[in-house]
Amino acid sequence: MRSPFLLCYYKAAGNSRVNQPGGLIKSGRKYLTIRKFSELTHTTVDTLKHYDEIGLLTPAYTGENKYRYYLPEQSLILTRILFGKHAGIPLKEIRSFIHSGHHTDAIQKYNEIINDLRAPGKETDAIVSTIDNLRYYYSLSEKHPPKTLFSLYLPEWFILFSEKSKIDAAHESSSSDIANNLFLEGFNGQKWPHYLLGALLPEENIKIRNFSETKYFLKIDTPQLHDKAKIRFVPNGEWLCMLFYSKGKGLSENLGFYLDTLEEEKQSVSGDIFIMDVVNSLITSNPDDYCTMIYALKERQNHEQF
Repeated sequence: MRSPFLLCYYKAAGNSRVNQPGGLIKSGRKYLTIRKFSELTHTTVDTLKHYDEIGLLTPAYTGENKYRYYLPEQSLILTRILFGKHAGIPLKEIRSFIHSGHHTDAIQKYNEIINDLRAPGKETDAIVSTIDNLRYYYSLSEKHPPKTLFSLYLPEWFILFSEKSKIDAAHESSSSDIANNLFLEGFNGQKWPHYLLGALLPEENIKIRNFSETKYFLKIDTPQLHDKAKIRFVPNGEWLCMLFYSKGKGLSENLGFYLDTLEEEKQSVSGDIFIMDVVNSLITSNPDDYCTMIYALKERQNHEQF
């Protein structure tokens, strides 16, 4: 199961298939070879084959030659597997954890993972940091009712962002693999990229309510490891937020509702609007439980711009 921002809604071009280095294009989607997928996720080919054999992580496509191919978003499932493995949880138990559709079960398991982590070091710290983020943003969905404005203080952070992408008007979501590839790029130099992957609506499009294009972003802790031209600093401050349960659809409608509410409550924001799933496939395997947060930096009274 995928998050709306990791789920590529597109009009499939039949069952056409085009081989290319490191993978193939099939029905408009980019599939990675098992070797390429292993390199990008710091996992061995033998490990991926074993996970396939025991039904833990099945390739998205198996060719006539028996070659295994993976979709980029399957790295999220692999992340959950590796979290449990580092905590010493048996693979059979991890399988139940992955396929559970109950988000409360996932949060409980993440709590157990943190408690069971023993060896100190960068990897353990990174796992704890990622799970803490998961639990924090999940808690927002429990504290705040949907379609209700609330404020939230967020510390400064760095993001890796993509080029602009057109939103498919028919499906009101992304029609490309840009978001998926951005997540994989987050693995560059760090084994556990943040799950904080989302989209942003450029500031220049907000006033004219042009929701037809967006950029994707991924929170990162190591900006020095990435192309400076694709890195952006996001300042700390008070953010005005709103949650939606929309199953990955109705993005334009939700953005319009958010902006209308800001006007009704006489609130002003500055900069881009961010869109991120606070409950996604790292929490639940049931897409009906996905929860999206739309948020923007509240404009400061002195109108200081960042």
